[in-house]
Amino acid sequence: MKGNKGEWSELYTFFKLLGDGKLFSADENLKKTKSFVELKSIIRRDNEQDLNFRINNQTINIIDFKNNQIISSFNVVDAKKIADDLAKEIKKGKISIPKQLIDSIQKHSINKVTNKSQGKGDINLVIYDPIHGITSSQEFSIKSFLGSTPTLFNANKTTNITYKITDKNNNPVSKVDLTTVNSIGNPHKYIKRISKISELGYDINFHSYDDDTFKLNLQVIDSDLPQIIAHIVKDKFVSSKIKFTDIISKINEENPMNYDLSQGHKFYEYRLVNFLVEAALGMTSKTVWSGKYDIVGGIIIVKPDTEVLCYHVIDFNKFKTYLKNSSKLDNPSGSKMGYGEVYFDEHSKESFIKLNFQIKA
Repeated sequence: MKGNKGEWSELYTFFKLLGDGKLFSADENLKKTKSFVELKSIIRRDNEQDLNFRINNQTINIIDFKNNQIISSFNVVDAKKIADDLAKEIKKGKISIPKQLIDSIQKHSINKVTNKSQGKGDINLVIYDPIHGITSSQEFSIKSFLGSTPTLFNANKTTNITYKITDKNNNPVSKVDLTTVNSIGNPHKYIKRISKISELGYDINFHSYDDDTFKLNLQVIDSDLPQIIAHIVKDKFVSSKIKFTDIISKINEENPMNYDLSQGHKFYEYRLVNFLVEAALGMTSKTVWSGKYDIVGGIIIVKPDTEVLCYHVIDFNKFKTYLKNSSKLDNPSGSKMGYGEVYFDEHSKESFIKLNFQIKA
């Protein structure tokens, strides 16, 4: 059984929920509320076998979907102990799960760390809502703080954004200045390079997205979003503002899209928070985004203290506020993503620089 921190955290969540039998909702500040749903079972695929881990009082029955027969059973106390032991190992840092713990997990028909279900969520729960009296099967995404801050939106080469560099006469960067900028190394070399470009008298303006799928995905959310994202990504390297609360305040003051803000409309906040929501619920840069959410239930958060809470889709406003308050822009690896160097395009006779980003939450 092998996996990274995030994958082992998913397995921790699996046993934690089986042990607790309830999933509590979180408020806007990721604090536990009195609202909860009861867990009836967890559906999981392992080694090409579909299993239903059904809770019956203090017993968890493992049921084969094909014939609805009970394969084996174990006690809720066992689930709690495995969850506690997993949490201790994950929080140590480097993942090295003891053989004794792996043996305990495998006794319960689990041989893979990750859940190979048919859906795209991290976990498939059958839950009962005591307020509305409804039982439903819903998939949830899991974001864990046990290992490290989870990534809300992943970077890759398709998330590179290209900016054109020109002087006041619309000329490209000179060879001397290009060498000067690119020779700047760590620490904080990308921030220093952007600063040096401006210091040398050049302007940096959004030019294009390297990948059309990513650009069009942003336009599905809002037609102005590509320009807005490009603005805040560049500004991150200028102002070093990374918290979305600060980013929203700053872009609202600058108003680069020249919106009419006289009536108090929150154009930038609305668009940027919607982007965070879409990213959390399934949008990536590589796949055409239809607006159909893969995660129909919501997001499960594993807190640093091992507490497991949920933002259900019905708690949309709380979820949006949490994302706005917790999300931060982050730098992916420049060498892996291929950004951060000034270059001259021989075809167009123009100079450019690519910048990239990811979002932690």
